[in-house]
Amino acid sequence: MKDSVSVGTINKPKTDEIPGMRETKLAKRKLPRLFWVTLAALCFAIAIVGIFLPLLPTTDFMLLAVICASKGSKRFERWIRNNRLAGPMIYAWESERAIPLKAKCLSITTLIASIIIIYVHVHFHWLLWLALAILIPVGIYIATRPTPTGTWQREMPLEKPPK
Repeated sequence: MKDSVSVGTINKPKTDEIPGMRETKLAKRKLPRLFWVTLAALCFAIAIVGIFLPLLPTTDFMLLAVICASKGSKRFERWIRNNRLAGPMIYAWESERAIPLKAKCLSITTLIASIIIIYVHVHFHWLLWLALAILIPVGIYIATRPTPTGTWQREMPLEKPPK
C-alpha cells in the first residue's frame, strides 16, 4: 500500500522544465501589455482630438489614458503625467476634482460654437434638439466644477524616469 501514489501528490514539472513554456508565458505577458499600451495611446489621441471637438471629453480620456498606461507601461504613464499640456489637468482633477478656468472657458466656448454651427446647418431640426440635450448638461457640468486652488501647481510631482 505504501507504493501507491494519490492523485494530489503527483509532482508536476516546473514550467522551466517544459520546452517552449517559458516563451509562451512571456508572450502571455506581452499581449496584455500591448493591449493596455495601445488602448492608452488611443485614449490619449481621442483626448487630443477632444480639445477641438466638444462631444469628446478631454479630461475623461486623459484620465483613462493614464489608467490604461499604468497597466501596460509605467514609462508611458510617466510621459502622460509629465506632459506639459495634459499633466497639470490630470493632477488637478485627481487631487481636487477641479478644472482650470482656462480649460472651462475653452470648453464652454467650443460648446456654444458647436450649437451655433449645428443651428446654421440644420436650423430647428431634431439634430439640433439632440445636440442641445447633450451639450447643455455637459456645459453645466463643466461650469459647476470647482477651479483648482493653485496649490496643486506647487505640489505637482514631476516624476523622473529611473536611471
